Amino acid sequence: MRNRRTGGAAVVLVAFALSGCAQGGAGDSTAPGGAIEVAVTQTCAAGSSPDCAEINGEHVLVTDGDFEKVDLKSVSAAGDQAGNAVELELTPNGAAVLAASSTAASKAGDEARLAIRVGDKLMSAVKVMEPVTDDHVTIALPSDVTAREFAESTRRS
Repeated sequence: MRNRRTGGAAVVLVAFALSGCAQGGAGDSTAPGGAIEVAVTQTCAAGSSPDCAEINGEHVLVTDGDFEKVDLKSVSAAGDQAGNAVELELTPNGAAVLAASSTAASKAGDEARLAIRVGDKLMSAVKVMEPVTDDHVTIALPSDVTAREFAESTRRS
């Protein structure tokens, strides 16, 4: 996730180490509105619990009740990113939810992760080094999800 600050300076908050990220293929993927969901989770050992899910090679405890809706103004393919990524513009309420969740994740210890879900698909679980405090973020996508598919899924959420 990247936090974009006014003046054009960008600060990388969380580095996504996704293997096999693909370039291009998104076409026109700008979409108005929609939502993603986020939850503060903890890592777990594979098979240790029915709620232990694998997200991009990492295992985290995920339960549906933990997720909070982050409303979006828009979603578009991230033009300046190498790989498969989207830029999200959040509503004021969505930015507040993400700020609270990322703050909680950054303070919850080394095993804490911020899980991101769209519809029923878990997109990532990332370690948060510092809270996200802006209304624009960039998210790297799993290699099997295009920016267009992601944008369409957010509109259905």
